[in-house]
Amino acid sequence: METNTTQISDRNLVVKCQSGDKQAFELLAKRYYQKAFGMAIYWIHNREAALDISQEAFVRIYRNINRFHPERSFSAWMYTIIKNLCRNYSQRQQKRWTVFSDHISPNEQGQSDAAEIFSALEYEDETVERNERHKLIWNALNKLPEADREVIILKDMEEFSYKEISETLEIPLGSVMSRLYYARKKLASLVKVEIE
Repeated sequence: METNTTQISDRNLVVKCQSGDKQAFELLAKRYYQKAFGMAIYWIHNREAALDISQEAFVRIYRNINRFHPERSFSAWMYTIIKNLCRNYSQRQQKRWTVFSDHISPNEQGQSDAAEIFSALEYEDETVERNERHKLIWNALNKLPEADREVIILKDMEEFSYKEISETLEIPLGSVMSRLYYARKKLASLVKVEIE
């Protein structure tokens, strides 16, 4: 393994993983674990479940690394795995709440609002004012259609490139730019309504 690990590209790490280098996989996991956890939080708003999902994502990545083409974006592939795991989790939760909804009052059903999301993230260095701004943005984000919310999360929160978003969402590059432009406009309008 090369000495300066930060300069090893994802592609090189993937190739090393595919040739059985466990150290390379550990480095890849270390590089992306926080991002994976953040993605899961964005999708399901539950810290414990997000931890489980991000761990499960890396188990799946490890098992399927030989099927992955190294020229593709690793972070886009990881995002797809996490998104699918989160959807499966949400569907299981929905079924569970449907079964027990007659016996549980609405405020006990574990529905996370923006305040719970941000208390789960626990940013120690953030001021109350910044947390309030985050709550406003999350409230507005949660009102957007999934396609709009997803493109904003990928670009503005996960810092994916346009190319990675195009690959992840399987839409043309021009559509990514257009969708992002209109999604940001909708978000800005919703945030303005939240403030008023």
